[in-house]
Amino acid sequence: MTERFPDLEIYLMKGDPAKVTEWLGAELGDLETIKDTGTHQHWRCGKMDIYMNANAEKNFSSLWFKQNGTPWNTDLEAARAAWTALETEIRCSNSGWDESEGESDSDGWIKLNARGEKSFSW
Repeated sequence: MTERFPDLEIYLMKGDPAKVTEWLGAELGDLETIKDTGTHQHWRCGKMDIYMNANAEKNFSSLWFKQNGTPWNTDLEAARAAWTALETEIRCSNSGWDESEGESDSDGWIKLNARGEKSFSW
C-alpha cells in the first residue's frame, strides 16, 4: 500500500485558476473561495485548505493541498489526475519528505505531459 502524504503539492504549467477551480469542484465537491487576487487563490473544501500561486516558478503555478483530504495518496497521484483533467504539463516531486530529515539529497522530479511521464531534475 502506498503511504498517504499529509499534504500534496503539484506544479501546473501556466495554470488557469478557472480551469483548476472547475476541476477541483468536480473532483472534491463544493469549494469555498477564501481569497482570489488573480495570482493567488485560497479555497476550502471541508476542513482542507487549497492554495494556488500562479507565479510559483517561471511558467508554473503551484497547487498545494495543505491537509490531504483528497482522494490521492501522493503528489504523483494528484499530478496524474490533474494531467488527465487539465491537459497541461504537470510536475511533482518523485517522493515525499519529512521536515525532520532536513534537505533531501534527491532533487528528483516527475513531469507529465503529452509525451508521458518522465523523471528529471528541475
